[in-house]
Amino acid sequence: MKISVILACAGQGTRAGLGFNKLLYDIGGMTIFEKTLSKFIRSDISQIVITSSKEDMEFFTKCTQNIEIPTIVTLGGKTRQESIYNALQTLDANTDLVVIHDGARPFVTKEIIDEAISLAKKDGASVACSNPVDSLRHIEGLETKAVNRKDYLIVQTPQVFKYDSILRAYNMARENNKEDFLDDASLYETYIGKVSISRGAKENIKITNKDDLATFTPANYSVGCGWDTHELVEGRKLILGGVEIPHTKGLLGHSDADVLTHAIMDALLSASHNTDIGHLFPDTDEKYKGISSLLLMDEVVRILNADGYRINNVSAVIMAQKPKLANHLDSIQKSLAKAMKIDERQISLTATTTEKLGLVGKEEAISVNAYCSLYKD
Repeated sequence: MKISVILACAGQGTRAGLGFNKLLYDIGGMTIFEKTLSKFIRSDISQIVITSSKEDMEFFTKCTQNIEIPTIVTLGGKTRQESIYNALQTLDANTDLVVIHDGARPFVTKEIIDEAISLAKKDGASVACSNPVDSLRHIEGLETKAVNRKDYLIVQTPQVFKYDSILRAYNMARENNKEDFLDDASLYETYIGKVSISRGAKENIKITNKDDLATFTPANYSVGCGWDTHELVEGRKLILGGVEIPHTKGLLGHSDADVLTHAIMDALLSASHNTDIGHLFPDTDEKYKGISSLLLMDEVVRILNADGYRINNVSAVIMAQKPKLANHLDSIQKSLAKAMKIDERQISLTATTTEKLGLVGKEEAISVNAYCSLYKD
């Protein structure tokens, strides 16, 4: 069965008061959009279509260019209904089921998605709903009246439909000039039929207002620092952040002596309350002789993740009299981001000299001072 996903991301997010689409809001090195998208990188999903405003298309395209699932960013419309219609036209014609989800619902779980898909396979359509926990009142003119909350559900996404049916429903709505449907399920009910209810969750909120963004504040931050210095010698390659830098000298060490990666690894291990790289990868162990430090970084990241840590940001200052490194920082940043499995924007690198003072200034060594912050996922 071919299952496709539509992520509704074309809104402006004006109620969030940010001055830009709230889906671009950074939540510890990952935007709201990226967090939502990550929930649908699944083996049973064949295609993803993202609706976008004209202003955000470049951002969404860049975010999705390296994912394995075929992904299309399509221009949204003036309303959510128009945006979803545009996306439906873009889907592969062989699609069996389409999952429609709000880009601003990043807390959706695998279990919620699984149940919504399972019900739609059986019944043709499903909508995730949760039970209200607050008391409710119904407005009747100038008066209000208490109602039983057990008689009501809070509508969420994902909403899942047989593709040909939801497409037919949208076409009928356009033919009838009906553009005021609140969601896909109500449109489907009007033109096709019953929608089954799947279990949502109160945590599966839609980020709407600025106060909602406080939900993303990580509770457990930790900060670490690392420092390393390696001697410059002839006959060695100069490796920084996994990138070979043309120079007459290289760094001396048991591994590839990548002083930058070493300092960052020590910062990460410090922030996560682990021992340093000298204990983890001793220079007395032959298996580490000449090894790429990026392979060691892979092990460090595995240790962090196993302990529940995620990288928020990394900052490092490279101190070298020569060679000049300004033109190499971009490629080094890309290399480190890939090794740490984070976005390039989470890394800040600078290079400086020591004005010919000390070991660095005399071109006898390169030193790096690195800092990082982690958070518990």
